[in-house]
Amino acid sequence: MVGNMVQISKNLNFNGISPRNLMDATYKAVENFQIRAFFEAKGEILETGKYSEEEFYEFLDAMIDAETERKLVLESLKGKEPLFLEEIAKIIKDFPPENVIRDVIYLKEQGYIEEHIEIKTKTVIKKIKGEEKEVEEKEYFYRYQVKDLPDGFIERFFEPVSIVFDSEVCCQCGWCSSICPVNAITVTADTLEIDDATCMKCGLCYSVCPRSFSIEQAGKSISKIEKSLKFSENINGYVNAYSASTTKDDIKKVRQDGGIVTSLLEYLLENKLVDAIVAVKHSEELWKPEPVIIEDVKDLYKTSGTKYANASTLSIIDGTKKFDNIAVVGVPCMMNALEKGSLFPSGLPFFKNIKYRIGLFCMESFPYEGVLSLIKEQFETDFQKVTKMDISGGKFIIYLDSGEDLNVPLNDVKSYARHNCHYCEDLTADYADISVGSIGSPSGWSSVITRNKKGEKIYKEAVKAGLIESKSLKDVKPGQPLLERIAGIKRKNCKPIILQKE
Repeated sequence: MVGNMVQISKNLNFNGISPRNLMDATYKAVENFQIRAFFEAKGEILETGKYSEEEFYEFLDAMIDAETERKLVLESLKGKEPLFLEEIAKIIKDFPPENVIRDVIYLKEQGYIEEHIEIKTKTVIKKIKGEEKEVEEKEYFYRYQVKDLPDGFIERFFEPVSIVFDSEVCCQCGWCSSICPVNAITVTADTLEIDDATCMKCGLCYSVCPRSFSIEQAGKSISKIEKSLKFSENINGYVNAYSASTTKDDIKKVRQDGGIVTSLLEYLLENKLVDAIVAVKHSEELWKPEPVIIEDVKDLYKTSGTKYANASTLSIIDGTKKFDNIAVVGVPCMMNALEKGSLFPSGLPFFKNIKYRIGLFCMESFPYEGVLSLIKEQFETDFQKVTKMDISGGKFIIYLDSGEDLNVPLNDVKSYARHNCHYCEDLTADYADISVGSIGSPSGWSSVITRNKKGEKIYKEAVKAGLIESKSLKDVKPGQPLLERIAGIKRKNCKPIILQKE
């Protein structure tokens, strides 16, 4: 590992750091259990064949770089009072602000830093059922400070993600199985299994899991310091918000709402901006979704429409390595997973070919058996007669092959939803490049949030190409206020994650 340490001094991220401080931080970094576990399992990793030797050393070097940076950030924070993440990013000028913020969050998980939460209550006037009333609202303030560590402190060891599944908070996204260097993890829509004999106990799966530890405060702080973004406490950072509808008749025939996701994906494929798309289609079992890799536009329409049952979409990402550029479509927990995989443990994405992330609004999803039970028990009908499902106006709606549509109050179907969805605070896919859903837009249209310059650019290009008709979300009813309100409700009702250790 000495050869790798020598390379670190040449890393441009460490310009301005004294050689002695850099070397001290590096020696501390290589004691990190994840780095040691990854290095010691080199033979098993290369034998598995998921990562080449060049990729192995690229990941290893990046992990050492990131851990070295974290140790330098830790030293800079020792002796300081509790600070907001944005304040810390301004104080530590040796690294980019987004790096410093992500480092603090990871140092907290490693056990070096503690999070101080201050709750303030304020009284505001709100209109409730047409009447203005005084209501109390709680505000949460998060500050971070280095712990007073005892002699012989050992940083926290990250358990394999079986701890997440056993705690019944796993969202079944499948990201851990794609990341695992030795293919020790198998994930389906309902199960997660780890082969203990193969698992190398590196903790990489825990680092990238959307349910292991939250990056919500990091995401908010990074959005706040990015001057090109607007910021909302409920929908996080964004460039613009639109209401949009496809102009293509073929897409209108298969769309759920505005047909925007399919239109964007078609634009990406036809203009060779991506070589493939990871999405979900209906499997041979009616209404049961199946993750799929789409290479041709002619297969794209099979992925149209909302699938209310969950699928482990990210479990097939490792099957996309032959493609130079891909787009991934998924719900908020999946976008969160991809973001964590680009931040931790190294800041180097495990799959550098993921060029675009298209996020779907999601309040909650259902297990496949839950969908079947819902249709049978709430509508007393055969699920094979259902041609479409929808959620609108506080109702769960099914459309039948007879042309009839039936609905029940949304509250009546909540018991069929996956309970692990209640641990997600994100309605609008904060970590996507473009987020799409129906809330806020009229029938036949979709609400679209561009999250960054890349997302805004590709959306504007698709509009310019004539694939999409677009308006500002502020110019339609019910518009952004409804979207913000429902997103706020989901954040407020989100349950805290408590991982149960045996």
